[in-house]
Amino acid sequence: MKKFLVVTVLALFLALPVIAATTDFVADANITVEAVDGDVADVNMIILNGSTAESWIFSGGTFTVTNPGTFKVGSSNSSVLSIKVNNSSGTLKACANNTSLGTSYVTLPTTADTYTVYPSTTSDCSTLCATQTGASTYYQNDGTYTLPTCGVATCSGTYTLSAASASTSTTCNPPAVSGGGGGVVGGGSPATPATPATPATPATPATPTETPATPATPATPATPATPASASEQIKNIVAEAATIAGRNVQQVLAAVKAMQDAKAEASASSKYTTPLVSGLKNVTAEMKAAITNFVNYGTPTTKILGAGERAGVVNSYKSAFGKVPSTESEWSDAIKIGNGRWPTARSAAAEEKAKVEFKKVYKKIPDMQQPNDNAAVTVISYGLRPGNRNLNSERAAIKSFKAIYGHTPVSALAWDIVRAIAYSGAKR
Repeated sequence: MKKFLVVTVLALFLALPVIAATTDFVADANITVEAVDGDVADVNMIILNGSTAESWIFSGGTFTVTNPGTFKVGSSNSSVLSIKVNNSSGTLKACANNTSLGTSYVTLPTTADTYTVYPSTTSDCSTLCATQTGASTYYQNDGTYTLPTCGVATCSGTYTLSAASASTSTTCNPPAVSGGGGGVVGGGSPATPATPATPATPATPATPTETPATPATPATPATPATPASASEQIKNIVAEAATIAGRNVQQVLAAVKAMQDAKAEASASSKYTTPLVSGLKNVTAEMKAAITNFVNYGTPTTKILGAGERAGVVNSYKSAFGKVPSTESEWSDAIKIGNGRWPTARSAAAEEKAKVEFKKVYKKIPDMQQPNDNAAVTVISYGLRPGNRNLNSERAAIKSFKAIYGHTPVSALAWDIVRAIAYSGAKR
């Protein structure tokens, strides 16, 4: 790689209207680029020692970098509150606060493109991140926020981070939905049981000639179970997903410390797997075997669920995503649903459908910043299973469902609506 050694850079900048680095540029020292324009005009920017790129150019106040490798730019000018980077389409892609003059820097994206670097008066780059529900702070890597979706660094209140460590893709899981078979949290060590929810007041069912009954007042949300460790649970779920997706029944049995039962497997396949894959294309024998193993034997974090409820978890996944889980990541999301956690993948269609159903039940548009509304939409969208079940709340919720919809719940979506009524705490 050819190196570009700067000796008399400042003199060159003053003499020439256009300055361009050679191909395969490497900065052997800090390089000052003078008179750069942005939110503030005519300020000095600094290419930091060790920066690499195919090339960079300064012309008429505009500072651009083509195909950066590790390319870092700072400024010692106090009027520069932050440093921004746009791609060739003019879209803001990165921003760093200039909190330490001459030392703070923005790191350019490594995706091939030509980027414009400019000084900014924005005092806090995190305000440019796309808003994410439950976020307290946004993720930055060595001072640089990747825009527009920065990823969440920390979550507020009872929201929890979607992964063991923050990154550009992390989000916040909503407050745990308490009250049903799989356990909202936990994984390694069992969670402390949640305080049961106060039962909802049952609705009076409507007669055929009456206006449908007002839904039952939702149950008072249960006190969430104390998590053994959220990050530990995620690790356990990922490991369990690898075991199920591997379709090796012996590994599944070892994980749950069970003996193989061929008769039970055949029954689970006939009763649950066959209906679950009905109507779907490209479902292999291996995929069916994985579903049967999950339904019949479960995993360490879903053993508390019965076979029928585990089949329901797969059905909720199918309802949200239009397919049954196959890969490790898809099984990880299915197991997260069984543990009352947001799946990593998202279904915009399922969430929009859930908001429509929410409005039918609660006679209002959901406020996604309000934890109970958010929890209700999430449960309806993905079928998150609650922690400690409250059968009185569920019975009241079923009556409310029948009063609203005129029939008993049958489909995966219908049962997810029942769970939302019973456990989310959302109110009209």
